[in-house]
Amino acid sequence: MKIKNMLYAAMFAAIVAVLGLMPPIPLPFSPVPITLQTMGVMLAGSFLGKRLGFIK
Repeated sequence: MKIKNMLYAAMFAAIVAVLGLMPPIPLPFSPVPITLQTMGVMLAGSFLGKRLGFIK
């Protein structure tokens, strides 16, 4: 694995961890709150691609 890819994976892992610390957003019509961690995972998957996004 190239150093550049390792840095991207580490950067997005840190972003997902930070977004996981944000408080959840409660929805009045659903018992399950929305977190920003899901957005970080989708952003990492779209930026890193299939293979590296899966490895991360």
